Amino acid sequence: MQILEKRTYDARVFDINCSDLLDTTETIVSAETVIADQGVLTFGAAAINGTSITYPDGEEAAIGKVLQFEISGGTIPRGVASLMCTVRARFLTSAGNDLEATVLLKLSDRVD
Repeated sequence: MQILEKRTYDARVFDINCSDLLDTTETIVSAETVIADQGVLTFGAAAINGTSITYPDGEEAAIGKVLQFEISGGTIPRGVASLMCTVRARFLTSAGNDLEATVLLKLSDRVD
């Protein structure tokens, strides 16, 4: 499972690579919602990648396989160093499938 990392202060764009959820010719046609189970996160509107993306680990994602959206804010309970949140992104595909991509987001206030 993909794990994202964010400091509570950060407001930046994150990717969810959905390639493993999609058939070879299937693409994302619309992003429905992005939600989290905790952490009081704010999500921007999701976009679909219009160009292929090569990640630092060498993994490539073809056009239409990645959801990209901003995550800002976030709170961690007092006395806790970090909080692991489950983020769920729901989307519709070119094959007519309603799918949900799930990733973990480690929310923190300090460097481990």
